[in-house]
Amino acid sequence: MGIDIYLEWELMTDEDKEAQLCGFDITKGATGYLREAYHGEPYPSMILMPETFDRAMEPVHIPAATLRERLPAAIEAAIERERTIYDGEAVDEDTPCVASYREFVEKAERLEAAGQRPLIVNSH
Repeated sequence: MGIDIYLEWELMTDEDKEAQLCGFDITKGATGYLREAYHGEPYPSMILMPETFDRAMEPVHIPAATLRERLPAAIEAAIERERTIYDGEAVDEDTPCVASYREFVEKAERLEAAGQRPLIVNSH
């Protein structure tokens, strides 16, 4: 079990949707997909998009600027999580499972810049 978070947008193609079906891969933020297992705190997604936890499976719009503001704290939590839960010694913000959060936010920013209104769906 875990937390699966998806970006959705109006002009989303079948290819976009298929890219998010990645077998719970924790490194696919660039596709608009985030994954966290229920192995213990901290949960970076709860920092990045807390609104989605009260609305499971309900699409929520969080402005990309808000996600960007929250991103540093989420990155810190992702690094801490990797170090404490998964014994990751050499983990930093460029470690793929951590960078995935930045890539997710960048995807939301690109979508907004293109006139889309990305929605976040949390299926925790």
